[in-house]
Formats: sequence, structure tokens, C-alpha cells
Amino acid sequence: MSRYINISKSHEIIKTIKQLKTSSKPKHLYLIEDLSILELCIENKNIIDTFIFCDELEYSNQAQKVIDYFLANSKNSYSISKKTFQSIESKDNNIGLIALVEKPKVNLNNLSDFVLILDRLENAGNVGTLLRTADACNIKDVILVDKTVNANNVKLIQSSRGMILTENIYELTYEETLEYLQNNNYNIYLGEPVLGKKHTEYNYEGKTAIVIGHERFGINSDWYNHKHIKVYIPMYGKMTSLNVAVAGSILMYEARMKKDIKDE
Repeated sequence: MSRYINISKSHEIIKTIKQLKTSSKPKHLYLIEDLSILELCIENKNIIDTFIFCDELEYSNQAQKVIDYFLANSKNSYSISKKTFQSIESKDNNIGLIALVEKPKVNLNNLSDFVLILDRLENAGNVGTLLRTADACNIKDVILVDKTVNANNVKLIQSSRGMILTENIYELTYEETLEYLQNNNYNIYLGEPVLGKKHTEYNYEGKTAIVIGHERFGINSDWYNHKHIKVYIPMYGKMTSLNVAVAGSILMYEARMKKDIKDE
């Protein structure tokens, strides 16, 4: 077990944790307080900036294995009192562990042939759910366009169940995203309430970019000024639209299924 330092609530790192909970700054760090996500960090070999545990608590064997790993692999390791821990823990954190993990570096030139575009989504829960579905559909590249929610938002990290660490997350402007997709010959599918064809009527061949729009205002209208494909999910009841995370998940699975059928 590596060495660690005992610190009080006045330490600068405690202030950083409180800041991450409210402002998502510094932006290059993810705040992790969930045991399963900490275990995912180990599996994914993420770079750990800071690890904090409470030396007054008793830990399960599962948690102790995580502690041993993080103490041996973190740049900075600290121990705090139970009282200090209670002053910074989230209500759902019942494990007594906190880690600050570096945001994985990404390279726009390495995008795959199947990407998800989230256009100005503002609800962290929706973004997190879509990241989970993207992982399930083996979509590894997600672009947050003109983001209104930061990638390291603590609610997003939790709702994604750690997929924020395994997905390649790009934060770009609309102009940057459009330029890249056009220059690299992507078929741009715009998720629409009624226009275009049903989601089941396309074969999703070639490079595919699925664009999901803002929860209230939909897709940025500028997308329609350039080559695109409209796709909608039929509604059979009285509702006129689906929750954006539900709609995006349906489109991703349909495209993945069609691509898998073609590859068989």
C-alpha cells in the first residue's frame, strides 16, 4: 500500500471537490463517488489524479480492493475524518470513497464510422442515458454540440453509470461538427418528430451520424441548410413525441441492427 496524507476540511482539495459538485470546474477532472464506477476506472486504466478515503470507516472486502488499487495508482492520496467526509459526500455516496479522475484525451481524427451527435442537450440525466445506450450499441464516439451540460457534471457521470469514462467524448461547436462530418462523408440523420421516413425504412449504410436535438427546441435549424436525412419514430398514441433519451436510444438500436444485418 502506498503512502497517503491525512488532511483536514481546510485543504485545497476539499475546496476543489465542492467546486466540482456545483460548477463542474476544473473541467479536466471527473468526480467519482460510486463503487462500481471506481471499479470501472480500474478496468479502464483511467488516470487517477486524487483519491480520498475515510480512515474512521470500516470497508467491505470489495471496497478494500479498490482502496488498495487507488492508493497504489493515484497521483495524490488522502485520508480524511468521518466528519470531513460527511461535509463533502453526496447523498448517494455510502461507500466512503472519492476519486478525481482525469478526463480521457480524445483525437477527432480517430472517429469511427458510427457516431452520436447530441445537439445542445441540457439535461444531464438524458445525456447520461444516451451514453449508456451508445455503449450498448457499440458506439464509442459521442459529440456534444454547443454543450449546455458539461461532460464532467456529477449528475451526468452518475446517470451514465461511468460510461462517460469509456466513451470518447468530444465537445465541439456546431460549425466544427458539421465541417468534420462533411469532410469525412458521413450520412447525417436528423431525428425528427414527423418528417422524413420511419426509422425502420433506412439501411444506415456507410458512415453514420445520428443527431439528437434539444429537449424543448429540437435540432438546431442550421442543420437543415446542409445535406441531411430526416428520420422519425412513428407515434401511435396521443403523445406527439418521446423523451429525447428514449427516442435517441431507439434510433441507435435500429441503426446498429441494420448495420449488423449487413455485416452478417
